[in-house]
Amino acid sequence: MAVRQRVLLTGATGHVGGRLFSHLLAHESVDVRAVVRSPHRLAHFAKYAEILGGDLGDELTRRNALHGVDCVVHLATRGFSSAKPPTEFELAKEEEVTLHLVADALRAGVASLLYLSSIHVYGQALSGDVDDLTPTVPNTLYGHSRQRIEQGILELAQTTDAQITIVRLTNSFGVPAIPRAETWDLLLHDLCRQVIQSQSMTLRSDGRVSRDTMALRDVVEVLSQIMTTPADLGGVCLLASGHTMQLIDIAELVQGCAKEVLGVDARISAPSSNTVQPPSFVLHPTRLLSAGITIPQNRNDEICDLLRYAQREFGTTTS
Repeated sequence: MAVRQRVLLTGATGHVGGRLFSHLLAHESVDVRAVVRSPHRLAHFAKYAEILGGDLGDELTRRNALHGVDCVVHLATRGFSSAKPPTEFELAKEEEVTLHLVADALRAGVASLLYLSSIHVYGQALSGDVDDLTPTVPNTLYGHSRQRIEQGILELAQTTDAQITIVRLTNSFGVPAIPRAETWDLLLHDLCRQVIQSQSMTLRSDGRVSRDTMALRDVVEVLSQIMTTPADLGGVCLLASGHTMQLIDIAELVQGCAKEVLGVDARISAPSSNTVQPPSFVLHPTRLLSAGITIPQNRNDEICDLLRYAQREFGTTTS
């Protein structure tokens, strides 16, 4: 980054936010300010950042957090877990806080803002070739919530010259910078835990279901590129690996990594597939690629690291 930049990061204790927090602190030309409700949860590297404790639902907290900031990266939104989907009340509160934060940021004169959305906005449209311009047809409370936030942000974007980027993120996985128990409900995290605990993997869903999974190290690298690119990326950008796999193929990938790094030959079992073939899709991050953004492909390395992390957390399997 040529010019020193003060970045406000929300969600610094979260799944993506924790890794991005650590990543940004490695940039000498970035001053990171993080606003968190529970500062004690932050990792040791947080000492290199400015930490503000508080709730973004409070207007004074938002005002203090935004003072003197060049860029806002808003990740303090609920991710989606099939085990514990957020409630309608939680989603409504999050929508309100997010739109207040964006409006306050624009009034404070920030130059850019990045909001992390989700491919859940596509819903029923998640079939065939999907890109930034594919119409959204959400079919869950969570998907509808992300859609409403996107629409609200895009309306606010029409009132400013600031660059406001909405990133629709695919499924992401990886070793957490800050441990969170709920991340073990995520597909690849659960598979790695199963390998350690039982030397086997049982798929919860039809093995033919498609997923585009992206390593956290790749996600944070792309987000960092978006923050620094001179290209105009205002509007909606889809962020995905671009490589779709069936669940059974993902399990086999974990199986191969477990053999390589742990010496474990994990068996795989899956529910019988007597239903109609699930829809397949390919996610195309067209705008990002057109802007010269490089999308790394480090899925295998992240799986290996996640297996080692699961080993430390759950087992005594030796490599």
